[in-house]
Amino acid sequence: MSERSTDRTTPFLKWAGGKQWLAQRLIPMVRSNAGRYIEPFLGGGSIFFSARPKNAWLSDRNQDLVGTYQAVKKDAEAVIRRLRTFSYTEECYYRVRDSRPRSSAGEAARLIYLNRTCWNGLYRVNRRGDFNVPMGSFENEPDFVVASRLREAEKALRGVRIRCLDFEDACELAEAGDTVYLDPPYTVAHGENGFLRYNELVFTWEDQTRLAESAQKLRRKRCRVIVTNADHSSIINLYAGFSIARVSRRSLVAGNASKRRAVTELLMTSFTA
Repeated sequence: MSERSTDRTTPFLKWAGGKQWLAQRLIPMVRSNAGRYIEPFLGGGSIFFSARPKNAWLSDRNQDLVGTYQAVKKDAEAVIRRLRTFSYTEECYYRVRDSRPRSSAGEAARLIYLNRTCWNGLYRVNRRGDFNVPMGSFENEPDFVVASRLREAEKALRGVRIRCLDFEDACELAEAGDTVYLDPPYTVAHGENGFLRYNELVFTWEDQTRLAESAQKLRRKRCRVIVTNADHSSIINLYAGFSIARVSRRSLVAGNASKRRAVTELLMTSFTA
């Protein structure tokens, strides 16, 4: 078993498709292996922070997100100080949204503040790369400083490698015995999975097939591969040789609460879980 902390850390970001709800099932799969833990779709980092493997390589192709994790790892207190200069007001929200901080701590504070005060914690940019999600409406003022979570995240990230990479490049770094967790954006043009509207331009069907090819290559390399994805026959067909189970969650992305319902997702592993 790889060296790790026995404590769990609560993610400091809210991320569409986050897997905190599935953490109890995935933690034993991550902790039972002596190799590295590699996660190419970092997002909110729910599984990493839940399992806290010490020997971990984390990556994402979202440079703003990766920069935020790197800044928190380097100096969480600097990020906290910047967050404490903000307020939950419309004027502050749109001023921060339009800002372009020059320091890594400032950039991290901007993303964390927007993430925790915007509509549904959604990360979305326009064609120019500008974050364009409107301000969220909350019954109680949201906690956007999350100081204790950031301090714990800094501890969890010590010694962890964090890079901005396409998932295919990250998978190429894996070796036999490593555990690779693949949690892509769900999916394109396949049923009511709660992510269709937001991800057609983020993760295309070509990306899905490229991901499956990477997963199959990892399986042949004798890596331990864990994949979560949308429950659809077209996805299942891509993962021949994997053990496949269905898991249930409640969709939280729909703007209308009446449309938020229980949905099933796929949990696929290259080993018997």
